Amino acid sequence: MGKEFCMKKNVVLIAVFLAAALAAAPGAHAQNYKHVTVIDTNFEDGTLGGWEPRGDLTQGLEKLEVVKDIKHAGNSAMRVFNRSKTWHGPKHKLTDNAVAGDVYSVSAWIYFKDGPANGAFTFSVERSFKNASQAHAYQNVTTFQAKKGEWTELKTEYTIGADPTQASIWVYFELPYKEDNQVQPNDKIDFWMDDIKFVKLDPASRPKAEVNIPNLSDVWQKSFDIGAAVSRSAIDVSSQTAQLVMKHFTVLVAENDQKMETVQPTEGRFNWEPVDAIINLGEMTGMRLRWYPLVQHTQNPPWLFQDKNNPNQAASKDLMNQRLKTYIQTVVRRYKGRIESYDVVNDALSDKSGLRTGAEGSKWHEILGPEYIDNAFRWAREMDPQAQLVISDSNLESDTRKREEMYNLVRGMKQRGVPIDAVGLQMHIDIKSPSVQQIRETIERFASLGVKVIITQMDVSIYTSASEAKKTATDAILLEQAQRYKDIFAMLREQAQKKNLGDMVVLWGTTDNTSWKNDYPVQGRGDAPLLFDARLQSKPAFWALVDPSKVRGLR
Repeated sequence: MGKEFCMKKNVVLIAVFLAAALAAAPGAHAQNYKHVTVIDTNFEDGTLGGWEPRGDLTQGLEKLEVVKDIKHAGNSAMRVFNRSKTWHGPKHKLTDNAVAGDVYSVSAWIYFKDGPANGAFTFSVERSFKNASQAHAYQNVTTFQAKKGEWTELKTEYTIGADPTQASIWVYFELPYKEDNQVQPNDKIDFWMDDIKFVKLDPASRPKAEVNIPNLSDVWQKSFDIGAAVSRSAIDVSSQTAQLVMKHFTVLVAENDQKMETVQPTEGRFNWEPVDAIINLGEMTGMRLRWYPLVQHTQNPPWLFQDKNNPNQAASKDLMNQRLKTYIQTVVRRYKGRIESYDVVNDALSDKSGLRTGAEGSKWHEILGPEYIDNAFRWAREMDPQAQLVISDSNLESDTRKREEMYNLVRGMKQRGVPIDAVGLQMHIDIKSPSVQQIRETIERFASLGVKVIITQMDVSIYTSASEAKKTATDAILLEQAQRYKDIFAMLREQAQKKNLGDMVVLWGTTDNTSWKNDYPVQGRGDAPLLFDARLQSKPAFWALVDPSKVRGLR
């Protein structure tokens, strides 16, 4: 990092953390928190308790009713039925006075009995504005999985964003959005809800980022920058999570908000707000910015692979090339000189053999064949000759077959003159494997091709397999995790000194409770793979990287 970067970041941090320090002063934390329950509906009184359908009542659409035959607890629950759109579901007014930074805990139980064995449901919010002529805004807060025939609990938090123009907020539950012509029978299933509770948390009870601890990136700046993946909802500059990010990280990437289903939900309409919010935070604090990803096989909008005139027919090869080129050129042109590193193609390799094909969900390969990879890189380079162009994938450090297939893919790309600068290792590893030596050999193998290696999505799970039962992160487990981080980062420093590793290592998340590893690969199994816990407090793994002497038992 240069002197100008450090000065800029420090000025911002001084201002932000002064406020945090005042909040942490003696007397700022009350022992008896004054939480306020805003919504508490169990349907036992036979009424809907303020819940109403989102569908147009004048058209006789979607209905809600209190029933007694299916319920979570007590004698009653709410049935949501007669749905014809994915967004049909129950909604409730949360507040008529939206206050930036207010945090609500959310708890609700959901049940369905038709459709797939596992179903996705989304908790979302709708916002109105003080200017009544302004269109309402909609935000998906979180999507969760439920099992058919079982009651599943949704537990999350919602923080009101910093927007002085907003007025009222409604909360609602729906299925993941699809265009009307894409809605299938499984998207219109009935579902039941019970014991729905929204509690506005006392500000004194909110987790607070630690101020008086070393800055992670400062400790490692001579070797490489350290980054974090964040979501749009977590990075309002006034939030404690944003303070943690600004203090410890110097690279920023969106966890999901840069994926095509968010950026271009319908053809020709680009949604820049979530991405710009993250980029603005990064630029305000002098952070380096990445894009993940331009192209991957999942989380694409339904229209992308369809014929323009017949959605039941696949798009032609010419149309797909046109759409791919337009998307890449639009994104990279917009952020030229601002985004310095792109995961151009992500997860192109099969988990079995060769490239991921249509049989494994890659419509790109099914329609375009392998040429889509080369084309994506060439079109990105045309728009920004200075950007770092990366091909990234999972398990490269642990799967020898996959590593060699990526090696051959990159070697072929270079022989064909494709502009590729780096290979990205996702590095979703665990406390046992792969070995440090395996990771070292992987980095050196790709570096021998004349490309850099960067770590794009690192986390260290406390579980070693999908069959391992849910467990508590004990002191012994956290010590083992700390040792793992220490050993791997020591090796990464060595590889950086040898010029094999690029100048950034990105962690996939900020705090354990927001990690994608919760509920994956096992529903209902929480994980603790990162450096900070749910209360934004530093874990032994953090101290293993900044001051190992603080962690008793480290080697």
